[in-house]
Amino acid sequence: MKLYFVRHGLTKINQTACFNGGQSDSPLTTDGKKAALSLGKQLQQVKFANCYSSPQKRALTTAELVMSQNKVTPATTPIIVPQLREMNLGEWDGTPISQHQHEAAFNDYFQHPARFPAEKIGAESYVALVRRGQLGLKKILFANQRQLRTTNLLIVSHGLLLTALIKSLQNVALDDFRQDGLVPTASVTIVQTFDGKKFETLKWGVSGD
Repeated sequence: MKLYFVRHGLTKINQTACFNGGQSDSPLTTDGKKAALSLGKQLQQVKFANCYSSPQKRALTTAELVMSQNKVTPATTPIIVPQLREMNLGEWDGTPISQHQHEAAFNDYFQHPARFPAEKIGAESYVALVRRGQLGLKKILFANQRQLRTTNLLIVSHGLLLTALIKSLQNVALDDFRQDGLVPTASVTIVQTFDGKKFETLKWGVSGD
């Protein structure tokens, strides 16, 4: 089985350097839509058994645009998986990143995820984020368990959730998962598994350009 993890296209909040978490739902920009279509063209010959998406509109729109370019998959409506929603950033969500750079939790959020004091801002912890992402993936794999060796699945979500989830599949320590940055917007990361237990990353953060 190959899992095609796609991060949504660029949004208006991304452009304004604000936190874009689970409580924000900024639409895709024109460039974000174009990039999603371009990624769809790159994947147009991949036959997907199913398409899964976060319930947030920026992810759903990306899923629909990617699938609209597919030439070998029958028309399908993305299956919403609540666990694919972006990390809840509490009081920070939707606010300018620069506004919080002097707060005690700011450095830990970016540099030390394992000790990020999420409760201080009413946010979700990174530990909870990874658990939620793994639960969502477990449900997806269970739904496709009879096709584990042969099928392709499209999974559309968000930067923090996808990066944390995929790094956890690579057994990267929580405190190290942000060292190489997040997966880019409108990009695909391809992960392969034959048993739903061991995972191999084949491609990381490939855009449609």
